[in-house]
This record gives sequence, structure tokens and C-alpha cells, in this order.
Amino acid sequence: MKFYRMTIAGYAVGMVVGLGMVMTYGAMEVSSTPSFCGSCHVMEPYYDSWEISSHAEIACVDCHIPPGMTAELRKKFEALSMVARYFTATYGTNPWAEVADESCLECHDRRLLSDTEAFGDVRFDHQPHLSELRRGKRLQCTSCHSQIVQGSHISVTATTCILCHFKDQEAGKGTAECTLCHEKTDRVVETQGVQFDHGQVGRFGMDCNACHIPPQAGAGGVPRERCVTCHNDPARLAEYEEGELLHLTHVTEHKVECTNCHLEIQHVTPQHREVEPNSECAACHGGRHSPQRDLYAGLAGQGVPPMPDAMYRVGVRCEGCHVDHGDGETAKSDEVACMTCHGPEYRTLFRGWIVAAGQRVATVRQELDATERSLGRSELLAQPRENLELVERGKAIHNVPYSFALLGAAHRQINEVRQGRGLTAYRAPWPEAPYETPCLECHVGIETLTVPISGRAFPHSRHVVTEALECDGCHRSHEEAETDGGGLLRPSAANCSSCHHKAAGVSCQSCHAETQTRSFPTEIGEFSHQSHVADMELECSLCHGTASQLRSSADRQACSECH
Repeated sequence: MKFYRMTIAGYAVGMVVGLGMVMTYGAMEVSSTPSFCGSCHVMEPYYDSWEISSHAEIACVDCHIPPGMTAELRKKFEALSMVARYFTATYGTNPWAEVADESCLECHDRRLLSDTEAFGDVRFDHQPHLSELRRGKRLQCTSCHSQIVQGSHISVTATTCILCHFKDQEAGKGTAECTLCHEKTDRVVETQGVQFDHGQVGRFGMDCNACHIPPQAGAGGVPRERCVTCHNDPARLAEYEEGELLHLTHVTEHKVECTNCHLEIQHVTPQHREVEPNSECAACHGGRHSPQRDLYAGLAGQGVPPMPDAMYRVGVRCEGCHVDHGDGETAKSDEVACMTCHGPEYRTLFRGWIVAAGQRVATVRQELDATERSLGRSELLAQPRENLELVERGKAIHNVPYSFALLGAAHRQINEVRQGRGLTAYRAPWPEAPYETPCLECHVGIETLTVPISGRAFPHSRHVVTEALECDGCHRSHEEAETDGGGLLRPSAANCSSCHHKAAGVSCQSCHAETQTRSFPTEIGEFSHQSHVADMELECSLCHGTASQLRSSADRQACSECH
């Protein structure tokens, strides 16, 4: 009977132990599932971000507990501990977890360590970041991949990359060199309605900082008070100055967000900032109404809507053009600055802008001075005076289209005052194209210029304004010229001759008078127009044909008739 009772008791104990083991195992398995992790309200944001992440098919414990038998046992133990803390309500409200590199590399070993990855416009190489010291520190996967960032799970924390690359670095130097991350490409980008071919950066050796304001180098400090948010031990707080120790503890041995301690460094800063009070530029341009800055930004005009310059819209800073320090005191700029980024053809554009702007400023200045002599310095002339002075003081070259709009408005405003006081209004002071064309976005003011073509003076006013000829009648597009390298001017037979050789009674000498003094090489020697045209009085058509059958080169058969 005693033996029977012992047997029954043994069975009962065995069943209790077995049932306990089964329940313990079941509890550990259940607590290892993501749904259990998300059942606690403090874990909801982490669980929600995991559900929509690329790791949604991976269990939480597969990442948060590293692989291996020891880790597997630890995984089961921690899962059981979670159950106990959950039911006894002893869990913390600020969850903290770390992901070891071994967990990441279980899946990402080959793919990430054998090739580069695209992150936006950046080509990123994991190999040196994980296998080499970076700034003297060994990084973990989670040094760059945060466990939760703005609703994402294990996402790249760009602020950490920027902090590491730019802290205490001169812009464009060392780890802050632009091309370390941003490859030179031929990609055409468009911003603020302006297209830019990045291929020009390599072709012309452009400086990235001419357009892109560099990050705030030297920022990213660590305020002492941030240490207290995690530590209240005086011994630990006393180690504030031990930079190497702190980085070893926080970065290499544990995963602590860099921005928990460091102030953030902005990589993309505002395109245009106010002139710093202590800078050299502030001596002249520090006021809120600097005419150069206002003209460049397309502001402060009277009766003219804002018209920011194209380079202002895309973020080109003053230093992008003012690179020649000349006398060692003032950062000067001239056509060389344009050519540095845009090529040699911009020399002609720059000089054309200077000439056209100078002519228009002089004309409006004469109109204003003459009107003030008649009416005195009247407040009625305040608007045209302000517009003119903005262009004069701000230098029209800082924003040529806006400057011309201001001068045009000043002319109209002067005429309104004159007509209101019974004075004769001025006529249109300069010719303008009677049509709209994108060419004039850059070639603004070309209507007033006379330029040399093939040794002859070519007045744009007569052709563009009077005859209303479209630009593409004489010029090819930039795309065409770049494709075959044939230049922007069309062959003469396709433009000048199509109009001028049709006119009755037009003498060849009216355009080609200089040919009488020139000799041309031929297959049989030098050919002199002087002896044929002036001395022998031969007609040009004898060798070059009539207007309907014009030949740029002489017909050798015509030569044989005499020789």
C-alpha cells in the first residue's frame, strides 16, 4: 500500500514537472514571436514599424539575439523573463535593445561585403566601414542603421553619417570631400526651373562649394548636460573629457545613437544665408538692403515683380563667381568666372551683357536727370530713381534680366510723370524683339548689339527687331552644335544668302568689299581678287554664279575660259 502511494505521488510529481516543462517551453515559444513583442503597449511603435519594414518576415529574436547555441539558450531565458515581467508588470517603459553584427551578417554577409550599395545618390561601400577603423573607431551595423527612425525599422540614419564625415573637417577636405560619396556623373538635374548638366563639373573642374553651401563644419558638439539624461553617477560624469573612452563604450561596445550626445550637423543647408556679421563681406554687404544681394535675389524693385536670377534659384553663392581676389582685399569677378564653369563661349555673353546694360543705364540716367532738371527732385520720381539706383549700385551683371526689367519700368515711370506734368514723353529708348524666344533668357540685350561675323559688322537690331527674324534662322541650337562641333552659326548659304542675294540691285561689294584686298589659296596658287575685280572689272557672277545658283567657291571651268 505504501509502495502504491509512492508510485502515485511519483506519477503526480512527474506529471506536474512535465506539464510545467511543457508550459515553460510553450511560454518561451510564444514569447519569442513578434506578436507577443507587440502585445505590450510600450512596444507598439517598434512593432508597427517592423510590420511595414523589409524585415517583416524575420522574427524579432532572430535579430535582437545573436546566433549560436549559447545565444539560443539566452534567447529562451530572456523570452521567459519577458513573460514574468509582463505578468508581474515589472517591465520598463523605455525599452532598450541592441542588435549584434553577427545577427545582421547571417543574411547580409555576401551581398553587402562584396559590392557597393546605392543610397539615394550615394554609392556606399560596407567593407571599409565594417572591417576598418573609421576615424579611429570600430563601427557596428547599427552605428549607421538605427533601430527605429521616423516610423522605419533598421533604417539608415543619415544624420549619423553626416556627423561622422563632417565633424571638425574643412568643407571638401578629408572625410568631407564631396566625391567620396557623390560620384561625378553626366546626369542632368533640374531645380527651380533651371537645368544643370553635372557633367560640366568634371569637364571644367568646377568646385562643388560654388553652388552647394558646405555643411556647418566644426559643429556637432556634445553639450555636457546631455550626459545627465542617461547617467547620474558622478564617476561617470567625470569622464566627460575622455573622448576615446566614451566612443569605445557608446559606439564600439554598445549601440548608442550618436545624436543622443552630439548636436546634429546639417548636410544640406539653406541655399542662401545672410552675410555673417564678422565676415569680410559684411563690411560692404552686411546691411539688410545690400543692392548687390537684392538685385541677385530679384527683390526691392518698384513696380516690377520679383525675378530671382537663375543662378540664385539654384543656389550659386557669391563665392561661386567672386574667386579672383586681385588686390588681395576685394574678391573680384569678371568673365573668367563665367568661363570657369560654362566654357569659353560665355566670354562673349558676359561682354555683351556689360555693353547692353551700360547703354540702357546711360539712357535712363539721361532721361531721369533731364526730367529732374525740369521738375526738380520730385517725390513723383522716387520709383524710377530707386529702380535706376538699384541697377547702378547693385551692378546689372548680378541679374541681367531683372536689371533690364527695372530699367524698362524706370523709363515708363519717367514718361508717366512727364505726361502728367505736360512734358513730352520719351520714345522707346532701345529696340526689343517683337516675339518671345527662350534664346533671350541668356542672350538678353542682344537686340541692341552689333557683332562681327566673317569680317563684317552684323547689326542684330535690323535683323531681329526690324525684320523680326527668328534666332534659328541664322543660328543652330546648342544641342546641334555640341553634337557635330559645327558651331552655332549656320552655313552662310543657309542664312545670309537666302535673304540678301534675293534683293534686286544689291551689289556684292556692299558686303564683300574686303575681298578685293585679300588673296585666297587655290590648288594652282594664290588667287587675287584685286587683279580680277578691280583691274579687269570682271563680274562676280562670272566665277560665283548668279544669286539663284550661288557658289561660295569659284567655278574652275570659268577660269579655263580665260586662262
